[in-house]
Amino acid sequence: MLLTMLLSIVPVTTTGAYDDVRQADDGRTLILRTIDWETDDGQRTRVTVDWQLLDDGSMLYEYSRQPPATQAVHRQYCAAQGMNVFLGSSWLSGEGATHAFHCSSTP
Repeated sequence: MLLTMLLSIVPVTTTGAYDDVRQADDGRTLILRTIDWETDDGQRTRVTVDWQLLDDGSMLYEYSRQPPATQAVHRQYCAAQGMNVFLGSSWLSGEGATHAFHCSSTP
């Protein structure tokens, strides 16, 4: 029980995260989340991730809509795991979730 409580109060370690919320012309709510992403070599790279806020509070990530710098960090992250970028749609949800990259073992 004590361990569960300790894990639930650990703060998110991502630094430099902030959101710019925008309404698209078609009515979608977009969240441009800028974060300092820590790479495998311990360096931090600032990237902006384009999320679409869905009605249930989750966020939709599409690789093709990301800025080139974000796509590059996504590719590097997946390659470091021995995997490939997942080119489909991914969702992020959950309290305290700030970001995730989706990788796949298939090309």
